[in-house]
Amino acid sequence: MPTTDLRVSDLRTAMTRLLDAIEEQFGAIVHLEDDLYWNVPLSAATAVYDTPELDMGSVVDDAASVGEFLGRPDEPVFIWHEAEHLAGILRSIARLDLPPA
Repeated sequence: MPTTDLRVSDLRTAMTRLLDAIEEQFGAIVHLEDDLYWNVPLSAATAVYDTPELDMGSVVDDAASVGEFLGRPDEPVFIWHEAEHLAGILRSIARLDLPPA
């Protein structure tokens, strides 16, 4: 099974570049135009030989979760949970950048 190593510093640099580009294009506050989206549950996302059951994600819920996360700076970080919500928001921003169909 192939593996990929990624330096956290490289990921941080990539995220900073991405967020800088988002801010340049959309401003300091991004207006997310959609709410509900199809989501492949994290536990099924890499079981590529099985057909996953999709569930529904919510950008509104994702944004609320990020706000709650920011309000709890001294509590433990559950990476899987926060990453899922941030991914939902990043996908919503990515959809804003798609060329018109």
